Amino acid sequence: PSAAPAPERARSRESFDAVSYLHRAERDYRRGGYEVALALYAKALREDGARSEAWLGQVNCLIEMEELDEARVWANKALERFPEDAELLSAKALALAKLGEGEGAMLLADRAVAKKTPTAYVWLARGLVLLAVNPEKHSRTCFLKAQEESPNDGFVDLRIALGYLEQSEFPRAKDFLLRAVERDSENPLGWYSFGRCCEGLYAYGRARSCYERSLSSGPELKDKVLEALGRLANRGLFDRVGAFFRRLGGD
Repeated sequence: PSAAPAPERARSRESFDAVSYLHRAERDYRRGGYEVALALYAKALREDGARSEAWLGQVNCLIEMEELDEARVWANKALERFPEDAELLSAKALALAKLGEGEGAMLLADRAVAKKTPTAYVWLARGLVLLAVNPEKHSRTCFLKAQEESPNDGFVDLRIALGYLEQSEFPRAKDFLLRAVERDSENPLGWYSFGRCCEGLYAYGRARSCYERSLSSGPELKDKVLEALGRLANRGLFDRVGAFFRRLGGD
């Protein structure tokens, strides 16, 4: 058969370049599809190892997957190439904070934010580091700065909420989650996280609705959502049995 026309070959190649992989990886990362996103960031790096955002994406995915030692390894590899990159410094700081290395985490987070024109991610990461290391110390100021840098990005609100959820600060997470799902109503991670928040606030009916909305928005968190729905179903059975025995006691 004859070779494909040049424009077709170009279009075929375009779907497999580093930029394409990065766009797809970012979408999956934002929706909670961390394993898929990690593989796509790796493909982007194979196409173009000079893209710091692909290195950053890998580290962020590993952090969310709780592969913290691996996240530190990849952050170190990235910083060998980009030693003054503020976002990579911030990502490593976040990994260290989650590993319990608070002092080193704060040093890196402070170094990153001292760079010229810190991005939303740099402020966000510093706030998350503070939340993990010293929850009462100025994390909200950093989060406000992150929101100011990306005022229309609901994912910033979602990431802040995830930080509060990790600390079981459900009332504080709630307002950020409301904004996140309002701005991106088809993000399964947003609805799953809102379900976790509602569950923590004992609003079980609303939690169930959020989990179901997460499931209908995409398959990225299917296993976690089904586990959560099962947990709520068991809780409902437990509550009904408890109510039955309370009525017997009253009789």
